[in-house]
Amino acid sequence: MNRVHRKILFGTSALLLSLLIGPSALVAQDTRDPEAILAAKEWVTPPSEIAEAAMAPRYLNVTLSDVSPDKQWFIHEIGDGPVTMDRFSRPFDELGGLFIDYAANRHRNLSIRTNIGITVISAADGSEVQVDVPRGSRISNTTWSPDGSRLAFFVHTDETTHIYVADPESGDSRQVTRSPVLATLVTNFEWTADGEEVATVLVPSERSARPVLIGAPSGPQVKQTEDGENMLRTYASLMATPEDETLLEWHATGQLATIDVESREVTEIGDPAMIYSFDFSPTGTHSRTVLLQKPFSFIVPVRSFGRVEQIWDREGTVLAELDVTEMNTGLGDNRPAAPGVAGIGGDSDRRQVAWRNDGQGLTFLQEEESDEEEEDADSDENSGASDHVMLWAPPFDEDSQYSLYSHDSGIQSYRFSADYGMVFFRTSRRGNVREYAVDLSDPDTRYTVVEYDSDDFYANPGSLVMAGGRVGGGVRLGGGGSSGGSASVVETSSDGANVFLYGTSYNEDPAAEGPTTFLDKVEIRTGEKQRIYESDNNGQYE
Repeated sequence: MNRVHRKILFGTSALLLSLLIGPSALVAQDTRDPEAILAAKEWVTPPSEIAEAAMAPRYLNVTLSDVSPDKQWFIHEIGDGPVTMDRFSRPFDELGGLFIDYAANRHRNLSIRTNIGITVISAADGSEVQVDVPRGSRISNTTWSPDGSRLAFFVHTDETTHIYVADPESGDSRQVTRSPVLATLVTNFEWTADGEEVATVLVPSERSARPVLIGAPSGPQVKQTEDGENMLRTYASLMATPEDETLLEWHATGQLATIDVESREVTEIGDPAMIYSFDFSPTGTHSRTVLLQKPFSFIVPVRSFGRVEQIWDREGTVLAELDVTEMNTGLGDNRPAAPGVAGIGGDSDRRQVAWRNDGQGLTFLQEEESDEEEEDADSDENSGASDHVMLWAPPFDEDSQYSLYSHDSGIQSYRFSADYGMVFFRTSRRGNVREYAVDLSDPDTRYTVVEYDSDDFYANPGSLVMAGGRVGGGVRLGGGGSSGGSASVVETSSDGANVFLYGTSYNEDPAAEGPTTFLDKVEIRTGEKQRIYESDNNGQYE
């Protein structure tokens, strides 16, 4: 094991430059003959001022982020500068925009954009603990356990990726995965809510050898478009042959599993499959699992292929189907849909699906189907179909879906109080933004926490502070591959009567007065607002 100390990272620009370009000889740049520079077949050194700017050791900067759940520690991953040519030149498979380091069974980014060590920094006194890292390896994805007592991280060698767990107080670490991780589509892992297991995708135990084309191809390259108006653009990377399809399926097929961090016992969940992402419930008994679907395509990249999202139990049994994403070929209704992008908008399907942290199941938004047209879209927000905040409880059948709250128009986002007794939701109509709070024991009464005109830049009252100090947002995305996450929980006062807004105030004349950050306390039931913090910008200007 090796503990990387900060002092070994300091070196001259010349040393860093030599590491970057490898052992080949350097040719000094002759500024008098630019044509010779362009024609040079060796590495060429730039002028000193450019070299110094390019090689400035920005990776030595330390930002206090990734605070532990118990607020005791910060994580700092130690870098070693620009990517070196030996890592950048590792062979890889390029399959429809997916770049895979096939020797190590991982995405290429995990081979080139990683770090060499981990420092744990005390929030109390700034003291540092160096975490043990295997000598000669690289690390990524350092993640706290739910209670902050441990941290886990990927360890990458030339041949494999494994998960290690460390003690932040001593820095001692140990490997917990017996089989290598398959980090091709899913490039992270997650802790279960009790902190006793980590969930990941492993290389299947009975995996065949990597498919290799031997001899002549089985046929010509065929790319067949479809009739109709097509919004496809030109892609830099596409699959081209049946052999590419076979290779993609081989790279994508992995075994979903949980690993006990103490005993290293592996629990395999279901059979090996093309797992695109996963997200375990807080109880660890269910998983939202997204699978890549066939058929593949030669005209769109892998990210546009079809997918299906399912709810699995711990045996891998499919309990329900959450969503089906058709292959995006750019035709008809199957077009990009996003703010500012032409395409088909949302429908009555489930939106913003997330696990509840109390283990009660999934929560989501669902619009009530309606055949009635809006009589007067300009009248008020009561026009349109009702929108529901839903709960889907185990065993996730048709009879276990419940409406927690119904609003008479569309809901933009939603959050809960820590005890899930109150729901906070945002609406936006004709530029008028409102943040409501509803006590679910009295759903007929709603309280306006925030109201402002989105077109008035200077009137923004700030965003709700979430539990843990995060700001804004609805569903917190995360999980193994970001398939979901947990519904956001709003930070309230100890008596549950107040919420907090954090934001920045701007003066209409920034030359006269710079921006200030603020924190307001808002009484939920009355809307009464009290400023409890405002930054001092004396002498600060934009």
